[in-house]
Amino acid sequence: MITPFILMPMIPDTYDMPPTVYSLLNSYVNYNKEEKPKIKDLAKVGREMVFDFDYPLSSKLSKEEFEVMILNNYMMRRIGQETVTAFKLRLNVKLNSIMPIYNKLFDSLEGWDILNDGEVTERDLEDNRESTSSNNLNTSSSSNTESDRRFSVMPQDEIEDVKDGSYMTEYNLDNNKVSDISNSSGNTTGTDKDKLKEVIKRSPSDKMTIYKTFIESRLSIYNMIFEELDSLFYGLV
Repeated sequence: MITPFILMPMIPDTYDMPPTVYSLLNSYVNYNKEEKPKIKDLAKVGREMVFDFDYPLSSKLSKEEFEVMILNNYMMRRIGQETVTAFKLRLNVKLNSIMPIYNKLFDSLEGWDILNDGEVTERDLEDNRESTSSNNLNTSSSSNTESDRRFSVMPQDEIEDVKDGSYMTEYNLDNNKVSDISNSSGNTTGTDKDKLKEVIKRSPSDKMTIYKTFIESRLSIYNMIFEELDSLFYGLV
């Protein structure tokens, strides 16, 4: 995507043009040196002088490769700020704001190790479940039954204090007490373990298809990052 002209920094006719990335790296790397690295190695040798700040980067990426890609992409572009310090500050802010998003895209790519030795991928899944149950039951019951039977041949209506039993011809007293207490308790513990092994095998044709998709997706992510960084540079002039 071409950045609209309106977003490009405006340069007055009398203003000295800021340096290109190439000029900047050349001054960093080759100043006052007799042996100078080749142009193809310029970004690799001088990248640490440009990216002298911290920013988040996916563990899937090499920091050196990432920074060299950016510098080589903008090698002939002029920095979009009046000073190198202002440019590096804006680059710092930009990378720290966009890379958490693009790191997730890099991490989600399948195919980083697709061409390594071995074609079998195994995954072990284990499910452990433990259950414990406890039962306690207590019951208690009691009863008390009493029967008082008295008989006398004497006239009942002329006797006082009949309850003391002095005039009883027959006397029966039944007293039954029943007490029942029962207790029961129980504990049950069980553990279930399920294991599952998944084996994935890929043929050479499968691997090439995956890797082709990986390369295209990776370049697409880089292109999106370059679009984000375009506002830090002047157009090709």
